[in-house]
This record gives sequence, C-alpha cells and structure tokens, in this order.
Amino acid sequence: MSAFEELGVMPELVKAVEELGWMLPSPVQAEAIPLILGGGDVMAAAETGSGKTGAFAIPVLQIVHEALRQRVRSGAAASSSGRGGGNAGGGVASPAAECVLSTEDRDLHLAVSSDGCTAQSRSEKSWGGVRATMGVFASCGGKVYYEVTVNDEGLSRVGWSCSTAALDLGTDRLGFGFGGTGKKSHQRQFDSYGEPFGKGDVIGCMLDCTGGGSVSYSKNGRHLGEAFKLPPHLQSQIFLPAICLKNAEATVNFGVTPFAHPPPPGFIAMTKAPAAWIAAAASAAAAATSSTAAAAAADGSKPDCIILEPAKDLAEQTANCFTDYGKHLHAPAIRTGLFVGGVDAVPQIRMLREGVHIAVGTPGRVIDFVESGKIPLDQVRFFVLDEADRLIADNPDVVTKIYNRLPKGGTGVNRLQVLLFSATLHSTEVKDMAAKICVNPILVDLKGKDAVPETVDHVLVRVNPAEDRSWLQSKPEVFTDGCHAVDCIGPSTATTRECLSEATKRLKQRLLQRLIDTLRMEQCLIFCRTNYDCDQLERFLNSLGGAGGGGGGEGGFRGKMESGKENPYSCVVLAGARSMDERRAALSAFKDGDVRFLICTDVAARGIDIKELPYVINMTLPDKSEDYIHRIGRVGRADTMGLAISLVSEVPEKVWYCSVKGLKPWLAPDASNTKTTDKGGHTIWYDEKALLGAIETRLGRSIPSMSEDLSLPAELAERLAAGGDKYGQQRGGGVSQEVTAHLEQIAQNVQHLASLEWHVQTSFLRLKQRWQSAQG
Repeated sequence: MSAFEELGVMPELVKAVEELGWMLPSPVQAEAIPLILGGGDVMAAAETGSGKTGAFAIPVLQIVHEALRQRVRSGAAASSSGRGGGNAGGGVASPAAECVLSTEDRDLHLAVSSDGCTAQSRSEKSWGGVRATMGVFASCGGKVYYEVTVNDEGLSRVGWSCSTAALDLGTDRLGFGFGGTGKKSHQRQFDSYGEPFGKGDVIGCMLDCTGGGSVSYSKNGRHLGEAFKLPPHLQSQIFLPAICLKNAEATVNFGVTPFAHPPPPGFIAMTKAPAAWIAAAASAAAAATSSTAAAAAADGSKPDCIILEPAKDLAEQTANCFTDYGKHLHAPAIRTGLFVGGVDAVPQIRMLREGVHIAVGTPGRVIDFVESGKIPLDQVRFFVLDEADRLIADNPDVVTKIYNRLPKGGTGVNRLQVLLFSATLHSTEVKDMAAKICVNPILVDLKGKDAVPETVDHVLVRVNPAEDRSWLQSKPEVFTDGCHAVDCIGPSTATTRECLSEATKRLKQRLLQRLIDTLRMEQCLIFCRTNYDCDQLERFLNSLGGAGGGGGGEGGFRGKMESGKENPYSCVVLAGARSMDERRAALSAFKDGDVRFLICTDVAARGIDIKELPYVINMTLPDKSEDYIHRIGRVGRADTMGLAISLVSEVPEKVWYCSVKGLKPWLAPDASNTKTTDKGGHTIWYDEKALLGAIETRLGRSIPSMSEDLSLPAELAERLAAGGDKYGQQRGGGVSQEVTAHLEQIAQNVQHLASLEWHVQTSFLRLKQRWQSAQG
C-alpha cells in the first residue's frame, strides 16, 4: 500500500501521481486530503511550493468521480444531486406544501424566524436578502399573490426573483423589486413607482403569468399599477418571492393565514395555487439556468466544483493539474473546463454545452458566466479559493456573489464544501470572509503566519542615488516609467526629491545588470510593480542583449533556439497586459531554459511552479508583506537553495497609481497626470524603507545587505558553501530533509503493512489449494 493510499486516495489517482514522481504526500497533502475526503470545510496555509494544488485536487477529483458513478448507477445522470432540498417528483410541489422563507437561500447576516415567516437584518451598511422555498412557473398562466408587513423603520425591498438572481433584489436582470423609498428596481435601475412605504405598511406582491407576464404591487390594499413587464427571456423561468432588508424587519404571509387585505380579483395566494403552477426552490434553481446549462444537464455534466484563481496562468496551470491527476479516472471520465477572460468566450461556452465537471477560472469570466446562466450552480458541491488571500483582497464581491448562489441545503456527503488554500491565510479580510462562507472550517496551518521556506536566503541591494552618481551616465540606456517626464533631471537638481526619485529608477536597472553579471545568473524571476514597469525592464534587458530595446513583446525573444539561450540578458514577460498566448509562450520559454529571465507582476506569477529556480529579484518591494512571502516562495522549493534579492531605495520613489479602469497616463505623461493623487494626478510616493520594515518584522529578522561589489554577506556565503555551493540545487546534494523525515515517519507502518500483506496472500493461497483439493 502506497503512502497516498493510506490517506484514502483511490488507486487511479495514486497511479497518476506516482507517474508524476510523487512517492510521498507533502505535509499539507497529508493533512488536508483526509479532511476533505471526510466532508469538512478546510482552510490550508502552507508555504509556497508545498503541493497545495494536489492537496485539494486529489480529494475533489475522488469525491466528484464517486458522485458521478453513483448517478450513473442510479440512472439519474440527467438530474441534480438533490442537494437543494428538491424531491423525486420532478420538482412539483403540492398546493398544500408550506411556503416559507428559506434558511439556506439567504445572506448570512439576515436571520429567519423559526416559523419561516419573519426576516430581520440589522446591518446598517449592507442589504440582506432572502427568497422563499417555493416558486411559480412564469408560464403557468395564473396569477399569484403574497403580502409583506414592514415591522420597523429600516429599509425594505420586496418582489420576485429567479433562484440564481442576486439576493440584493432588483440589482440584476433576474430580479424585480419595489423599495420603501418609492422606487422600483431592475438591473440596478431605480425608477419612481407608487409611493414610499414604511413601518406598519402592508405591501402586496403580485405576479401575473398571463399575457406575457408582469409584476405589480399594492400598498395597504390599494393597487399601485403595473411595475414591470416580464422580458421574453424570463417568461420560461421560475420566480420566487424575495425580500431584502437593511436594518429592518418584515413578516411575509404566503396565504397560510388570512391576508390583511384581499388580493385583487383573479389573484390567489401562493399556498392556494394549483400544483402545476408551483415548483420547489431546488427545481427553480435547475430551471433558472440557460439553454447552455440545460444542454449540460442532458448528460449529467453540470459542474460539481468551482475553483477560482486570481490569474489566468494559474488557472490554466490548475486545470492542467486536474487533467493530469484524473487521467486514469474512467467510466465516467472527469471533464475539466478552463474559463478565463482575455480570450474568445465561444469555445468556453461550447465546452459548457458539452458539459464539465470541474470549472476552473478567474473571477471576472466565472461571475459573467454564472450571472448569464451559462455555468449552472445547482449541482456544485465544492467551492475552492486557490490563492485565497489575493482573491479575497481583490474580488470579495465576486466570491460572495458566487457563494450566495450555491446550493447549501445538502447534508452529509452531499453538503457544500468550501476550501481555502494559500501561503498566507492570516489577514483580517480572509478571516472575515471565512466566517461568512465556511462552516466550522478546520485550519491546516503547517508553518504559521510568519513562515518562509528555510532554504531561501534574503539579501538587500541598497539604492542610494545621493552616494552612487552613476545614474548620471548616458550608457547603458535605461527605460524608466515617465513619472518625471516634466521634471528637470540632472546634476544641477540632483538633491531635489523628484531628481532623486528618477535617479533611483535609473540606478535600479543598472544595478540589475551588475547583479546578473556578478552572479552569472542562468535563470531568475524578476518582479516588477506594474505591467508598464515590466515592459520598460524588458526594453532595458533587450537593449543589453542586442535586441534594440524592443518592449511589449517586440524585438525580444525570437523563439526556441536549437540549443542554449539567445544572450546573457534574454527575457520574456509574464504580466496581465499580455495575451494568454503570449503569457503561455513566455512561461514555456522560461521553463524550457530558452531564456534566462522571466519578468512578471505579483498576480501573474501567483502559484507558478518552476523547478530548481535559483534566484528571485524584487525590483520594487511589494506594498504587502504577504506578497513578499509569495514572491520569494518561487525559490527554495523541494529543499533546494534559493536567493531572494531586493533592490531597496534609500529615498522615496514616485510611482504611477491610477485606479481609473482603461486609463494609462504613463503612455502620455504631462504636468497634470504626473501630479500625486491628492492633487488630482495619478502618482504616489513610494517609501520602500517603511515597506522593508514591515517585511523584516514578518520575517522576524533583519535582511543583510550585499557589499558594494555585490558579493554575498559572509554568513550567507558560509551557509551556501555548507548547503551545496550553488543556488538552485538541493541542499546538501542528497535526498531532501523532507523526504528523509517522511521515510522515518512511515517506515514502521510500511513494515507492518508488508507483513499483513504477506499473511493475507499466504492465507489466500492456502485456501485456494484446499478448495482445489476439495474439487479434485
């Protein structure tokens, strides 16, 4: 029995990982895999390069495959897994079925009373929404009614929505609301309607499913007129009663008790509607999907797992991992789909129509497909946030929107599992999000908040333009970001803040060249702050290598050589501004050894795994210490030695900071846009010395500086000599300490298992011989 089988991993997955050279699970895999297989929510924090993808991919693949096999055996391939509380009768509810407010289909900060009739949200900042447990077919040809009584002075919005609509009623194309301010709302368009309402008022909510369909309201028994016509694309959907509240309480009456005001002529209570009109919430979730989702449902291939990644490249890498790990899973096979922006959506839509079981993507494309009904969520049983800290910091609304639409009514093996994985999960934002979307999560924290790989050495190159005047030289030519395009730069202004900032930019590129030459770098990952910084550094290295200073993909790497690298400064860029094909080609060229340097931004390089990488250079320190941990985690993997070098300015540096989407002031700097943000421009002053202090606090030690000749500090030189005398090779030159420790831990168990296997095999052979003798 292999070490992975001891964790409960099925043989097909064990075979796949063994073919990849994995003989033992990493620590995070050993901890997380059994927990996920056991059905719990898991938050796993482990250092970069520790095998986190395998830690969630392996158990997810196993559970999804087992679920698919069960559906095939039960003949329910075209139906939902039943997690949302649906019934076996095709979703048709009895007219006598109790319609109440759902305790599952709601925002977590909104409370529902035990009888399911009263909702309360005490948040003063955000709306809390909830839907009912039953809905009405918009094509039923009938008219239904329910009432809402406002119990206090907070804000309320009432109406109807599809099961996949936002709980913030009336803010998307699938919901229709009427608010206490006297506004009707649909797709975030708020128009005057009726009149305001408040405490003590009774609002009647009417859905007319005749003549194309419409939504209308009444206040205290007085009809306010038609509010909305149902658009054609919604006339085949199922609509559920919905309310949302902000610091308010409201009570609903679906007709179980007498109404405060009788419904208009022709309308009947929800609970009195014929069975053919009514659908349970789970059935509504299935029906609310588009034709794309319906096509996927035809062969039981709606997603069982949604995985969010912060960057396209990481999403592609994760999707490839799922394909590699699951290649021996058959009858049925697992289909993994990649859904990222910046590329043609048509092939992705076609893939969804054909059906996928694992959906991996970036937040923008995934939420677009979810809100348009292309990705159905009613069968999802796993919601995974990989690089969770970055996702939560950059896309908290997307995470919340997707989670709110996921089915949460299942129990046992059918419950929704939420998995958060990252190198760092200790920020307040992550803890707050986990409290909202996880249920009693188990924290796998192998190293703690301040952990960094022990195999990484850290050094500084201090950049002081007041002392190093080489920035005044004209050669080699440097390419800075243009923040000081309108400033006077030169010897006469060398002491001004602006001149020292520009001097820092020039010095950093030249110091990078000196580092490359001094350390004779064969391979290095270089981090820049922005996409434009990546472009400018690419121009600089290309000019050194004789490529004419081409940037933005021009004049640089020309493709795979027959052997070796093109020049000592050959480079490619991995940044968000490049196309997916360019990024894929850049990463491949770097991994294959065709170029020496990969220039990238933080997000683009998240999760990238490059074996035996010796160096990482920070051209500018990140503004968060967590990002420093992620950056330097690219080296020092699998017990190999790595060196993290940071160029740190002794003076403040002016940098671009533009939050206006689509605006690129660095392409045309002028006297206005180069002003700081507090003066109406798009720049800020960056203080790397302060950022360094936060990083050193995180590390728990000071980072030593390289000498003027860029040689290593004495203590690091001694450590390197003792560890193998070369960065990028395994520490000690032999079997890694991690593997040795694992072997020692499992040696006794392996011996015991081998003994048991021998006894079992011997017993089987004896029984076989006795049976053959009896037959003879």
